[in-house]
Amino acid sequence: MKKHIQKLALMLFAGLLFSATTTLADDISYKDSWGKKGYSVTSQKTTGVEINFSINTFSMSKEQINGEPMDILGLPGVLLPNNEGAPNLPGNGRYLAVPEGAKATLHVVSFQTETFKGVELSPAPRIPLDTEDGPLDFAKDMKIYQKDAYYPADPFQLSEVTQIRGVDAVMLGITPFQYNPVTKELIVYRDVKIEVAFEGGTGHFGEDRLRSRYWDPLMNDMFLNHASLPKMDYGKNTGAKDTGCEYLIITPTDDIFQQWADSIKEFRTLQGILTDVVTLDDVGGNTPTILENYVDQVAYGWDIVPSAILLLGDYGTNAANSITSPIYNSYCVSDNILADVSGNSMPDIVFARMTAQNAAQLETMITKFLDYERTPPTSANFYDNPITALGFQTERWFQICSESVAGFWENELGKNPVRINKTYIGNPNSDPWSTATNTSTVLGVFGPNGLGYIPATPGEVNCTWNGSGQDVINGINSGAFILQHRDHGGETGWGEPDFQSSDINSLNNTDLTFIWSINCLTGKYNISGECFAEKFHRHTSGGQNSGALGIIAASEVSYSFVNDTYVWGAYDNQWPEFLPDYGTTPGSRGILPAFGNAAG
Repeated sequence: MKKHIQKLALMLFAGLLFSATTTLADDISYKDSWGKKGYSVTSQKTTGVEINFSINTFSMSKEQINGEPMDILGLPGVLLPNNEGAPNLPGNGRYLAVPEGAKATLHVVSFQTETFKGVELSPAPRIPLDTEDGPLDFAKDMKIYQKDAYYPADPFQLSEVTQIRGVDAVMLGITPFQYNPVTKELIVYRDVKIEVAFEGGTGHFGEDRLRSRYWDPLMNDMFLNHASLPKMDYGKNTGAKDTGCEYLIITPTDDIFQQWADSIKEFRTLQGILTDVVTLDDVGGNTPTILENYVDQVAYGWDIVPSAILLLGDYGTNAANSITSPIYNSYCVSDNILADVSGNSMPDIVFARMTAQNAAQLETMITKFLDYERTPPTSANFYDNPITALGFQTERWFQICSESVAGFWENELGKNPVRINKTYIGNPNSDPWSTATNTSTVLGVFGPNGLGYIPATPGEVNCTWNGSGQDVINGINSGAFILQHRDHGGETGWGEPDFQSSDINSLNNTDLTFIWSINCLTGKYNISGECFAEKFHRHTSGGQNSGALGIIAASEVSYSFVNDTYVWGAYDNQWPEFLPDYGTTPGSRGILPAFGNAAG
């Protein structure tokens, strides 16, 4: 929502304005809203979309910020803060699909507002890196706070047209508040009716060549007007055509990599997935630019565009046994740059990498998933005892993130999660879940008054808060189909609970665990040695595959709070009932972590 935003000439046909001097309470509710909370589509056609946005309730509370009492706003569904230093007004955006070649124009049809006076609104904090400790940093942007004007000037905005896997798209951004920091007045847009008109174009949504049975669940969750996307016959899309495949494997030039890639191709083909293998010779070389140009050529030129691409090789410049990767902003290694065909930092093709360096590692990594898919584990305990691990830090959401997942598995799926929780900073037996901004909104989603995944306080969680690396070893060795970790991390392991690359040597599980290592640096695959994620994925014990089935981990330092919302989005993709207020069509799409990664 922060990118590609353009100012609009808003056409205000009817404005219902009210003023109030209501005594501020923690919760303000409206019983006469025009619709359900947030965004709802009232009409969608090839000529446009009609949308209602309503606030059913929001919160306003006092907190001490930099030594002075300030007002904090909370709006259900809005978890992350505003731009650093600006008045911390909740707002969010939703993608709209646009017909090919059409121009999208925003019209505000009608609204009703309420005005509050004497509001001392807090600035938005700087979002810290996951490597940082301590309280949040609040510093006012004085260019905004000293100006006698309402912020934002335009609470309803439409982005420029971008593309998401061949579908023209705009983001509709709504900040249903305006604040004047000089007069201390807050305008609340209780209800807004909006029309986004589509002018010109073909009247057809998306490029059919790029539609996919694997990507359409993401599209249905992503686009507010997803019902406008034409229904597809996926079998027809993957028929006898000249070029393309659903799943593409790119390998180094050494024969051993090609041979193992052919084994994957044979298996995926038997599953009904059209698969192909190309080498770096076919690509044309092993530089980031050559790789990026090749993927763009695939996306724009092939009859069947891959839904997913596997890079079968570790990071490196030697084309015989490695595949290079782009470096973002001169510091962050990222295959997502290859996946982003449209240039908007979002993937258009799902990418994954197996960082195998030689024949032995190829055999380990590939037979791990081949064996798993051919003969899945049959032990009931393996599926009944997923693991969550976290480090408790009062100023962060680590504990809410992993515990919300554990509570979902327990309450909604009837599982018995193994909790390995460790205190880092604070006291979970006496502290609240978190002191971070917007925590009350997050608790409104996951707490007792929301989905009920977590109790009112962390002290009510049934765990000891002194989890250890040995507990992680025991949990994995006992059998767990998945492990969710949230805390600090480094190139060789987790902060809390303390579980390092050296501890992986103690794993002897033959039923393999998929690892979500959501922290910093544990997936930095371009270091000269072996990072934590590589060690986990390459691990064997006693000549048998052991450790991780697969792993998702950050290749660089990442942002706190953003990581938490990423986890919630990824899990909602895999289990659509995780966040029932969000996309659930189709209701079942399988647990595909690489696609969950793209969705998050």
